[in-house]
Amino acid sequence: MNVALFGATGKTGRYLIDEALRRGFDVTVFARSGSSFTNSRVRVVRGDLTDHALLREAVRSSDAVISALGPTSLQHPKGRPITRATEAIISAMKQENVQRLIAVSTGTAADSGDGFDWKIRLPALLIRYVMRSTNDDIQGVAQAVRASELEWTTVRVAFLKNRPESRNLNVGLYGHTRHSWTVSREDVATFMFDQISRGEFVHQAPGISSREL
Repeated sequence: MNVALFGATGKTGRYLIDEALRRGFDVTVFARSGSSFTNSRVRVVRGDLTDHALLREAVRSSDAVISALGPTSLQHPKGRPITRATEAIISAMKQENVQRLIAVSTGTAADSGDGFDWKIRLPALLIRYVMRSTNDDIQGVAQAVRASELEWTTVRVAFLKNRPESRNLNVGLYGHTRHSWTVSREDVATFMFDQISRGEFVHQAPGISSREL
């Protein structure tokens, strides 16, 4: 199976790469121009996230595209750069007839089926009013994915932690599923790759978090 990864050079990215290789997948990683990323076990396409020709090259012949793109700093730039990159990836996927898209998001991007969960609502309000450019981009990405007409799944994650996977997750809409504050990056990688062959969450945006024992 062939998979194209975006955002794989970030903190969650190495877990995605490791999970893909563990499953025996052929992996293409899109790395931005100037990135120091190297990995002899994957194919690397380098360029700008709005370079349409390179994006098409990266996703060509893929069975699925996984995106871990998202804001990475408190001083997130205006202009919704991650949204624009996501829109460009979606366009490239359509031209290359690639249908399956699995993208990371957060509880800040509300789903119409969500109920009330203060653990999600309070951080979302903080981001909305204190980190407006971050919020704008998170919302923009969610809207672009939903409008894509692809077979999409948005995986809304809790606060990410570098700890071993538990495989013991809370999965479901906020306010209807009891969620905790955190989830391990390993669990996120496993869950995202599980969705490639599963149809349970196509056109859905489940939240995932670690189950408190």
